[in-house]
Amino acid sequence: MSSIGDLARQSSHYLVGRIAVMAAGLVSFPILTRIFSVGDYGLLGLLNTSLFILIAVTKLGFPNAIVRFYEEFRSREKLPEFYTTMFWGAMGAAAVASVCLAGFVWIAGDRIWGEKLTRILFLFPLLLFSACGVDLFSSFLRAEQRSKLYNVIGIARRYGRLALGVWLAVCIVKGLYGFFLGQVIASVGVLGVLGILYRKKVRLSLGAVSAAALMGALKFGFPLLWAELGDLVLNYADRYLVEVFLGRQPLGLYTAGYNLAMYVTAVVIQPINYAMTPIYMKILVQQGEEATREFFRTLLSGFVLVIAPLACVLVAAGKDLIIFLASAKFSEASGVLGYVVIGQMVYASTLILNCGLFIEKRTQVLTYLMLLTCLVNVGLNVVLIPRYGIVGAAQATLIAYVLYGILITYFSFRLFRFPVEMGRIFFYLSAAFGIYLMIRGVHFESSFVTLLVKGISGILVYVAVVLSLDRRLREPCLDFLRGVGRGPGTAS
Repeated sequence: MSSIGDLARQSSHYLVGRIAVMAAGLVSFPILTRIFSVGDYGLLGLLNTSLFILIAVTKLGFPNAIVRFYEEFRSREKLPEFYTTMFWGAMGAAAVASVCLAGFVWIAGDRIWGEKLTRILFLFPLLLFSACGVDLFSSFLRAEQRSKLYNVIGIARRYGRLALGVWLAVCIVKGLYGFFLGQVIASVGVLGVLGILYRKKVRLSLGAVSAAALMGALKFGFPLLWAELGDLVLNYADRYLVEVFLGRQPLGLYTAGYNLAMYVTAVVIQPINYAMTPIYMKILVQQGEEATREFFRTLLSGFVLVIAPLACVLVAAGKDLIIFLASAKFSEASGVLGYVVIGQMVYASTLILNCGLFIEKRTQVLTYLMLLTCLVNVGLNVVLIPRYGIVGAAQATLIAYVLYGILITYFSFRLFRFPVEMGRIFFYLSAAFGIYLMIRGVHFESSFVTLLVKGISGILVYVAVVLSLDRRLREPCLDFLRGVGRGPGTAS
């Protein structure tokens, strides 16, 4: 199918970008922990989390609306109206929020946070405005399926902020203030480049703004703001509760295990998520509902085909991977891996299963279900953490994700149902669980060797089992190998 081919091509582009961005995270960790004290490093994490929340609120869901409505405006030849309306809506909201934040810090900063922290917070309005602007233009690139340029911008932004922040913090303006100042300079620079790139597409006259398009974008995107906030609560609330109930040391272990699971599964999840929406909206507009249903049927089976063995290998080799990356002092973090990985798999599948709510513009349902799931997650954490420690926090997250998956599928399929290949999906899950049982007992003196043997043998066995029993996959693979064997100059 050409649509699946488009998805594979776009996802491969996003995969490269995600790997590069994730590599920046791995590079920054040992650097930041060395240039900052333990207290400052903890403060850095809290400030970044607060900034994420501010950005999520300020964007008002415009990035999601851009991806959702781009094809509709393009098909009606109204892209100038689209670009202009989205630009003024998103940047206007960012400007208002930034001014309000600056005023609040000016009035209450010293009394609430003290002089040192207030000085850093004065940089946040610029960070907020520039981050929202970069996200706006990046959404244009994503909607246009310009995934390569999207990656270039994302990588330049991530590494530019890291490099300038570290350089200023170490060499020029010592400490956290220098680090955040470097982030401001890098973010404003990237925003300027994107502004130049889109200067011919965006009209600077407010008279070119379509009130109907603006209200449509807000109606679609605003409920997703709360869903995004709910996602932040699902991912971060348990960490605050772990610290409250158990203390800083268990929090470190839990965070290490949780982050490792998210980093690895994101390699598969995020490229598909970023590439999927523009493609299925294009299919829906140009080919209709039946072609869209066929696209989702194939996509869901293909997603399970890829994510299931990755998850099982990660759980089986998780302790070795943690020791290899983070040293033996974090080995106890492996206890949370299984729960978090399965939870991430379930949550990732909802990105496909919830398509009906996006297609029918019922995104407010996402908000209600996410908020309900957050309440359940917090309640379960309060009950399970005192009893089971960090494993209880991971169990709470898994239960919340499963509940969210069931609810989102039910409400989405009421609006837009597509066939689910239960037999094929069960086969992929069973084959993946089989390799987990096969490799979990493998152990060598070196954690690196153990990790290597488990990973390679597990994936090879999985591929062999799936290709031997799944004809739909085997035939295209054989055709490909025959074509490679013939070579480009051989007649067919």
